[in-house]
Amino acid sequence: METSFHLFEMPARGRRGGKPEMKQSFKIFLLTAEEMSISRAAKRAYVTQQCVSDHIKRLEDEYGVALFERKPRLRLTEAGETMLRSLRSVHILENNMERNIREIADGQRGSFTVGMSTSRAQIILPLMLKRYYEHFPKVDVSFYVNDTVVLEEKLLDGTIDLFLGANASLNPVFHTMPLAVDRMYLIISESLLQQHFGSREIKEFEQGADLARFSDVPFSLYYETGAVNLIVQQHLKDYGIHLKNTPYHISDCDTHIFLCASGLCAALIPEMLSLRIYEHNAKCDPDKYIHIFPVKNFHYPLRIELIWHKDTQQPFYIKAFCEMLQEEVNKLVKNHE
Repeated sequence: METSFHLFEMPARGRRGGKPEMKQSFKIFLLTAEEMSISRAAKRAYVTQQCVSDHIKRLEDEYGVALFERKPRLRLTEAGETMLRSLRSVHILENNMERNIREIADGQRGSFTVGMSTSRAQIILPLMLKRYYEHFPKVDVSFYVNDTVVLEEKLLDGTIDLFLGANASLNPVFHTMPLAVDRMYLIISESLLQQHFGSREIKEFEQGADLARFSDVPFSLYYETGAVNLIVQQHLKDYGIHLKNTPYHISDCDTHIFLCASGLCAALIPEMLSLRIYEHNAKCDPDKYIHIFPVKNFHYPLRIELIWHKDTQQPFYIKAFCEMLQEEVNKLVKNHE
C-alpha cells in the first residue's frame, strides 16, 4: 500500500497559484507507518535513515508523545495510530478537494474509482453501466477489483473513492449505504450428486441441505480473508461440521461455478451471484446440470453495502452512480425471490 505524495517539493504557500502542502514531517511519518521500517521509508523518500529518524523525533517532541515503539520491533503507539488515522483523513480530503476543483477548471464532468469483487462486477456492472453512461457520458469511471478486506485498505489510503463490499468492518470513518442481505446456497453438479447421493435426496435438499451430509464430498472454498469464507467457517464451527476434502480455495465465484459444472467439487455461493448457474443450466448437458440448494441452519448474514469515506463530499455524478447501483441490486434480489 503506497500513499501518492510528492514528498520533497518546497511548500507552496508563498507561490502564486500554488496549493498548501502537507508538512514534510507528516509525510515522512506516513511513509514510516506504512512500511513499519525506517530503512524502507528512507528508501522510498530518497533520504537517509537519519533524516527519517530526525523527522519522527521532531514530531514526537512537538506533540510530547511517542509515536512509535522501537523494540522489539517498530510499531505504532496509541498516539501514533491516532495520528495515522487523522493524516489519512486529511490526505483524502485534500485529494477530493483538489480533484473537484481541477475538474471544474478543466471543464471535465468528473472521474472516480469504484472497488468491488470480480464476481459482483461481472453480474452487476453490465446491468447498470449502459444506463449510467446515457446520463453521464463524460464521467470517467475506473474499477479496482479485489476482496473486501483489500478494498477497505484502498479506501483508507485514497486509492479508490468507494467500494461495493460484503460484511465490511465497522470502521468509524466509513459511511455505509446498505444494499441487500444475501443468502448462501450450496451448488453441486448432477454427476457429483448421483455419485454421493441419489435422486430421492433432491427433494430433501431443496428444503435445506445439511452440510454434515456432505462431509465426504469435495468442495471448493474461499480465501481465508474473504467475507464469505468467514461466515462459512463460522457455520461449520457452530454445527461441528468438517468438510474432509477441500482441494480448491478461490475468491472468484465464476470459477467455483465452472469447477462445479465440471463435476470436480461442490461449492457454496451467495444467491446474488447465482445468475450464471441459470444461464449454464439452460444449455448444458444433463450430467453437468448444477443443482442449487439452500443451506440448512445457515443464519449468518452477508451484508452487501456501498462504502465511502465519511469525510468526503460525494459529487452528484457519484451519488447518481450509488443510486443506480442500489436499484440494480434491488432488482437482482427481487428476481431471485
